[in-house]
Amino acid sequence: MKYLRIFISSFLAGCCIVFGATCYLICASQGTFGLKLAGSFMFGIGLFTIIHFKLWLYTGKVGYAFDNKASYILELLTCLASNLIGVFALSSLLKATYIINDSVILLCQSLVSKKQSESWIEVLILGVMCGVMIYLAVEGHKKVEYPLGKVLFAFMPISLFILCGFEHVVANACYYTYAGVFNGKVILWFLLMAIGDGIGSIAFDGIIKLIKYLENEEAK
Repeated sequence: MKYLRIFISSFLAGCCIVFGATCYLICASQGTFGLKLAGSFMFGIGLFTIIHFKLWLYTGKVGYAFDNKASYILELLTCLASNLIGVFALSSLLKATYIINDSVILLCQSLVSKKQSESWIEVLILGVMCGVMIYLAVEGHKKVEYPLGKVLFAFMPISLFILCGFEHVVANACYYTYAGVFNGKVILWFLLMAIGDGIGSIAFDGIIKLIKYLENEEAK
């Protein structure tokens, strides 16, 4: 039952990412920086929903890998697979509607072409940076006590990773679906994105824990 729960929760989380990604793409396809900025901010509604309904998103969970038992790895793999299935399913449905017009498809094809032309080390580095941003969003939302701070932490890192072009393995699945691109290299690139997202999130979590440990040692 545990893995079924994780699968369903992760599927829904993938759908939430599609909501945010689609809003961003519609805004960005209009060609003005103002709308692109607004769209990048609205993208955060996906993560905000995921946080508040405690859904399973790979990039939001992987940072805590070393806080859990070895079986957590299987949970993460289930989560990632279901996230991607959820994204592909909803993106495919939306692609059949008028809201995914030629402008959105052309934008996605341009984004995907740029991603596919990156070197493997670029994909990994940009994935690491995205992992840091998602960790900041999730952990910052947990730690900040006042409501406005919680909202800012859930939205601002998301806007930043979108505008900077960092690689989010789940969100990218939406772009690739709308662009209609799938081949062997895509699978490899998605593996690198997932690894990069994980490294960034885990590393940042580890550094924060190290700082706290050193602070405690100083206080002794």
